[in-house]
Amino acid sequence: MRTQILKSTLLISSALAMFGCGEEQLTVEAPQNPTSGTGNTDVELVAQPLPTRFPTADNGDALLGNADYPAISYGAWRSTVRADGADVPSVDMQKEDMQILAAMGIKMIRTYNTQGFIGLDGKSNTENLLQAIAELKQDDPSFEMYVMLGVWIDALNSFSDQTPDPFQNNPSNFDEMDMAKQLASEYPDIVKVIAVGNEAMVEWAPYHVVPGIILEHVEDLQTWKQLDLATQDIWITSSDNHAVWAGDDANGNNGEQADLKALIEAVDYISLHTYAMHDTHYHPAFSEEWKVPESEQDLTTQEQVDSAMERAYQHTLSQFKAAQVFVNSVDATKPIHIGETGWTTVSTDGMGEGGTQAAGEYQQKSFYDDMREFSNDFGASLFFFQAFDEPWKGDNANPSHSEQHFGLIDITGNVKYVAWDKVDALTGLSRGTVQTLNASYSGDLPTLLDDLLPPPYAPIATPPAEGEFVVLGSTAYANSVVYGWDNPLTAWAGVNADTGVMTVVTDPAMAKDWGWGAGIGNGESPVNLSGSQTMTFEIRGIDNADSALATFPFYLGFETTAGRDHWVRFNAGQGYVITSDWQTISIPLSQFSQYENADLSAVTSPFTIADKYAISGGSAPLKSNIEVRNISWLE
Repeated sequence: MRTQILKSTLLISSALAMFGCGEEQLTVEAPQNPTSGTGNTDVELVAQPLPTRFPTADNGDALLGNADYPAISYGAWRSTVRADGADVPSVDMQKEDMQILAAMGIKMIRTYNTQGFIGLDGKSNTENLLQAIAELKQDDPSFEMYVMLGVWIDALNSFSDQTPDPFQNNPSNFDEMDMAKQLASEYPDIVKVIAVGNEAMVEWAPYHVVPGIILEHVEDLQTWKQLDLATQDIWITSSDNHAVWAGDDANGNNGEQADLKALIEAVDYISLHTYAMHDTHYHPAFSEEWKVPESEQDLTTQEQVDSAMERAYQHTLSQFKAAQVFVNSVDATKPIHIGETGWTTVSTDGMGEGGTQAAGEYQQKSFYDDMREFSNDFGASLFFFQAFDEPWKGDNANPSHSEQHFGLIDITGNVKYVAWDKVDALTGLSRGTVQTLNASYSGDLPTLLDDLLPPPYAPIATPPAEGEFVVLGSTAYANSVVYGWDNPLTAWAGVNADTGVMTVVTDPAMAKDWGWGAGIGNGESPVNLSGSQTMTFEIRGIDNADSALATFPFYLGFETTAGRDHWVRFNAGQGYVITSDWQTISIPLSQFSQYENADLSAVTSPFTIADKYAISGGSAPLKSNIEVRNISWLE
């Protein structure tokens, strides 16, 4: 598993004795696997500051950042729907869950809303949860379970047929806030943190709000909690994506930076979310880094997965560091705790077999162990996502959707590999109709490993032939950009990282009088192709519901400095015709227009495809997709 070590344990201990110690460094070493080709470097983190006042357990111990109080994200829903009525988890159901989590050593949980989803008894699932914990404490005074109470915040018109307004509160936000205050006042020995919003500021959330909305509610809670001695030590935070806390999200740079900084100053700590598992699919750079490099493709599957999980761990720490740098630039006294991170075990939506192949119980345990070790040593709470699988999430019509399988225990009572060592402690406990909690795979690791899939293999770069300049192989050549004119209005261009195929999407209806165009090049750094005699490439057109086959004439060629364009014409009687099948085309230099004047020592775009209406007078009426791959110049 993980080979990283956390240096300077004594340094951490001494740093934690000081409040806001911003000069000490905690170094997390990069992977020690000598076969790793990722180029990761050590991640240096400033030691976690220790405030002088904080939420405490019944015995007076600090809760957050204390390895003796493991935390987890909790959702109680056991059905494929999340709605008012009979499906709302009852007090008895949540007692079962709390007893299971307590037996596993969990002592703090995180919730997500306060007043929605009302059961047949007229109470919300969150009210039932707090009542369940209170009754368990009453029956057994030694029972401990503390709560980070989530307050759901969204924009006006969210989840409706109207356009959400991120600058305005949904009226239900105030109901959520009122219930949070009521529950925290009623259960001050249980509710220790109130988190305003869940990924509510990150721009890609369809319900997102600007930081000023969150700030409004945080300041309200900070004033409210001082009114009662029982609530004064409750910590107020907001849980959001690492990009928000790093100041990188669009909201942070769209006139809202001042409010974001004010929010950092207003909260008691930062609750950060980071998901390397999602990034294997959605993060362009990490999805490439996740793949098995050529240097590791002869290793066993387990070794390949171990190395990939090292990269996922380092990727997570780099996101944590980026947030810490920004937060400390605003207020170095604010601790950062991990409000969410996790790893799914099943996926048919891009992260399972045929996709990034990241999903799996082996990977989940690797990531969990790494993150628990890091957070314990660093002094951060880790609300690992999540306690139990919840079948209502994601696409509830697809029981293999990744969002339904982040739990440590699945819906049928299988305890996943990450918690096999807890199964004996669960003897005698049940969960609804599940009377016995058993280890998945019958606790047999070799059987589990039979299902282990490695990440996809990174393409092996083929060395260019003598005298060959590769414009596009598995990727475009160094320092080049793949561009579209007026991107994306008249033409969009991009290269698929998995296939090395460049796709050009043209929309002539949007084109200016100069037409549409796309290509690969760098006008500020021309390449020297002196001696080259032939351009070769593979090309085809796409004919589907979204676009028509490009039967209209267009230009294809290259560009040099001083605005020199050199072309051949496709679909215009010159012999070059696009089809729906891949075809390899080689064009001698002598076939390009003005080839006699071509300065091949200064080529700004070794490959360009376009229709210049100002020259041709053309006007293609249909949107078209053109695909190109394996572009080279040969001597």
